[in-house]
Amino acid sequence: MFGRLVIVFAALLATATGASAEEYSDYVRESVYVPVRDGTRLAVNIYRPANEDQVAEESLPVIFVFTPYRARYYDGEGQVREAALQDSLALRSLIRAGYIVAVADVRGKGASFGSRFGFQSRQEALDGHDLVEWLAARPYSSGSVGMVGCSYLGGTTMHTASTAPPSLKAIFTGATDWDKYDFVRRGGITAQFNTRPDEPLSDDLASVPMDADGDGTLLREAVSQHADNTPMAGLWYSMPYRDSVSPYTNSAFWQEAGVWRYADAIRDAGIATYMWSNWNDEPTSAMIVSAANLGSRLLVGPGTHCETPKNFDFTGEIVRYFDFHLKGADNGFDEQPRVTYWEHEQGTDGRYVQAENLPGAESETLTYYFAGREDRSDTLRGGTLVTRPGSSGETTFAVDYDVANDAYFAFWPEPLDEHGLVYDTAPLTAPMELLGFPVAHVTIKVDRPDADVFVYLEEVNAAGDSEVLSFGRLKASNRAVSTPPWNNLHLPWHSGFEADAAPIPEGETVELPIPMLATTRTIPAGSRLRFVVTGADPRQRNLADLRQDPAPRITVLHGWEASSRIDLPVKAHAPSDRGTEAVAAAEGQIGEPSGTGPYPAVAQAREDAPGYTIYRPALLPDRPLPVVLWGNGGCRDNGLSASRALREFASHGFLVIANGAPREESPLQTEWPDLEAEAAAPRSGGSPIPDQTSVEQYLAAIDWAEKAARDPSDPLFAAIDASKVAALGHSCGGLQAISAGADPRISTVLAFGSGVYNRPGTGLSGVPVTKADLAKLHTPIGYIVGGPADMAYPNASDDFEQIDHLPVLLAELPVGHGGTLAMSNGGDWARVGSNWLRWTLFGDQSAGREFIGDDCGLCASYGWSIKRKNFPE
Repeated sequence: MFGRLVIVFAALLATATGASAEEYSDYVRESVYVPVRDGTRLAVNIYRPANEDQVAEESLPVIFVFTPYRARYYDGEGQVREAALQDSLALRSLIRAGYIVAVADVRGKGASFGSRFGFQSRQEALDGHDLVEWLAARPYSSGSVGMVGCSYLGGTTMHTASTAPPSLKAIFTGATDWDKYDFVRRGGITAQFNTRPDEPLSDDLASVPMDADGDGTLLREAVSQHADNTPMAGLWYSMPYRDSVSPYTNSAFWQEAGVWRYADAIRDAGIATYMWSNWNDEPTSAMIVSAANLGSRLLVGPGTHCETPKNFDFTGEIVRYFDFHLKGADNGFDEQPRVTYWEHEQGTDGRYVQAENLPGAESETLTYYFAGREDRSDTLRGGTLVTRPGSSGETTFAVDYDVANDAYFAFWPEPLDEHGLVYDTAPLTAPMELLGFPVAHVTIKVDRPDADVFVYLEEVNAAGDSEVLSFGRLKASNRAVSTPPWNNLHLPWHSGFEADAAPIPEGETVELPIPMLATTRTIPAGSRLRFVVTGADPRQRNLADLRQDPAPRITVLHGWEASSRIDLPVKAHAPSDRGTEAVAAAEGQIGEPSGTGPYPAVAQAREDAPGYTIYRPALLPDRPLPVVLWGNGGCRDNGLSASRALREFASHGFLVIANGAPREESPLQTEWPDLEAEAAAPRSGGSPIPDQTSVEQYLAAIDWAEKAARDPSDPLFAAIDASKVAALGHSCGGLQAISAGADPRISTVLAFGSGVYNRPGTGLSGVPVTKADLAKLHTPIGYIVGGPADMAYPNASDDFEQIDHLPVLLAELPVGHGGTLAMSNGGDWARVGSNWLRWTLFGDQSAGREFIGDDCGLCASYGWSIKRKNFPE
């Protein structure tokens, strides 16, 4: 009795942990033709688990694979190759773990009858449906079916699932597409491995005949029908637009083959989905988008197309996934995080990260703008990448079509530096961690109505060797950005519809927003980032047909007006522990940390900074802090006069240095001011009061910041980026900011409730700045005013009209001269100011959307009205 209890307990334990009750060391195979709904016979090879030729007697779940690459065939040496006995998709392991594995040839391929009508058509999807239900009905089947596949085989899992077979419970899908048009004709350009030549019929004749076809008669009959297959490359080339009707199918085939159109059916059927791909593979971005829209699990590994992820129990993951969904194993699979991805570190090293969010979902945007080379050398090759746009310029190149190579499966491009324009950063002074989707914005003009534009992001190491990290492409006529019919992760989406295509007007410039493929990479200090623009790519297999003589000439424009740039996804970090001791040991901390940014900030009085009040994150982020200078209202010697707003600025990752010692915080303002009373108050009067602080003191704060950053004993050692400095201030302090804006160290200016006096000498301030000084400004400048009731409103409005050489913003909210600075976290003025700082100093384009475009954030914000000049579109 005791022995029996032990056996029962062991069986229960095996079920609870998800382990198979027994390992099957062998298998029994059979192959049959199975007719689908239209009578076409499809070749199916079935592998049932066995031990010593004794087939498993219990009913087992089925793993189904649907392939165009032949389930069983003779290789060049006469050896039989069998897909089910390979473990790249864990099929052999699944047989051992107690799964029946069935591999079928799609119609028109291998040993199956029929011909392919299109490529992953609805007919093929329904074939998959019929085979799933046929397999589920076998007497040796438990009735539960899963599918696994990669590349084309991954596509068959998705398309079969889109027909919602009742017996299909889970799919494990690798390296396929979400939108067939975007996959094959991304940006309107066919430059991808799916345009390769079709395999010859002799490949299919090398298939192993079905068991009942001893002499191969049926195989030869089946293969003879394959001659009517739709040619793959011809199909894709015949449909230049998303809504094109192919002469091969007499249908808008891109729509038929798009998995996204059937997403609701997959979700509503309750089919579990797990997406997988590798970073150096074009379909990876589609797998991330698929996971976002289907709520799938996601695995992104290192390596290339359908390569087994290294240093990861890939077969174990697949077995555990199907054990949970097909066998009901209580193996804890549902408790592990939804997403697993390889995160590159240094060299070939990296680690797997588990998270609930998709890779890059929490990344921040770092923008590099195109610029010319200061020494004007090598101008034909491009220029530099800088964090702040400089003067306007342009560079022209002729499209180089001599880029072709003989790669049959060109999954990832080699560097094309010698075939287009090259823009380099300076060598990095600190490592940079990229994670997510880069987006390029390239402003061009062309001597033709249209052009193909390819862009590449590369790492160039200290030895000068380069490697492509990400790429994208766009036909200029397809540049219109539309609203996608799915969650596109906020990436620009080009519809590809014929009605949206527009040639480039002669002599005009156009901006090309180009989404690039997702990437992970840690760029070490000493390496550079490189951005390359070309007009041709070796994966365009029809280059001979595309070649034009003379070649098109593409001009790339740079500078603030053109705003050609690349937005990089930089991994966001939690606050660093290295700031904890510094804050705890610092003398003079004033108040508790506050601010809505990721790094709650404190005010601080420092003995080595007399005459200043310092605002900084309580816990320092890993990224160095740009410097924000602040001038107080009335140019008062009170660095706490706008403390709530300045803590807010600092909480977004900035070091704020206010002119004036920390004397007294203003009372908390809980309501907007009485504008009628403020409007009735005199605009000026009395004798000017001498300013308690000066522009010289204001600018000297930069010297203090540079010294602190260099001092190893300082808590802010190596934590300050004094190459990025913003000049801000309120009222008289705003005049200090405008005056300081002529200093070459200043990166941007933002004045609150301020503007240069329209009539010199009529105000209370003694800041030596006149309208003529506006011409000395060299950076973007913004004015935030409190509406007509703000005494500075006429001055700021006139400044806006007079400035024509820079991007200039005039934003008004009817809150009077004091604005919202004394409200909690500085109110709306500080919120908008924080976005300005993030945009102009970090290059954060999500923050920049507050100011850019007809649908900008401020454009739709209650109470706000704005004017802009010389802004990027």
